[in-house]
Amino acid sequence: MGTGARRLWEHSAVRFLLVGGLSYAFDVGVLVLLHGVLGMPLALATSVSFMSALLVNFGLNRVFAFQSTSLVGTALLRYLVLVLVNYVTTLLLVTGLTALGLSYVVSKTVATILNAVMNYEAYRRWVFRT
Repeated sequence: MGTGARRLWEHSAVRFLLVGGLSYAFDVGVLVLLHGVLGMPLALATSVSFMSALLVNFGLNRVFAFQSTSLVGTALLRYLVLVLVNYVTTLLLVTGLTALGLSYVVSKTVATILNAVMNYEAYRRWVFRT
């Protein structure tokens, strides 16, 4: 790997984006397995896949993206607080932007992008700081 590619790979933002994609794929994969293959009710399958993906996301971000040595319990508590903030932010943005005339898909996309930017900084400076 060249020097520029290595420096890019070593940046936590690149690894953060990769973890986000992997977490999403894991979430959808578990959802498909539970609901589509095993026939679990959709609401339950969605809840289980979401919670599973949160744990995968936390672990991968802690170990891989941010290479944190912070206490697991402290980081996990901060992470869960951030999940709650993300939920409220998403809910407010999607409903608010939709009320202003944007489609719900565009509104959700805006909320996801803003949360991702906020999460990166929060993970780096608060959740996984050592």
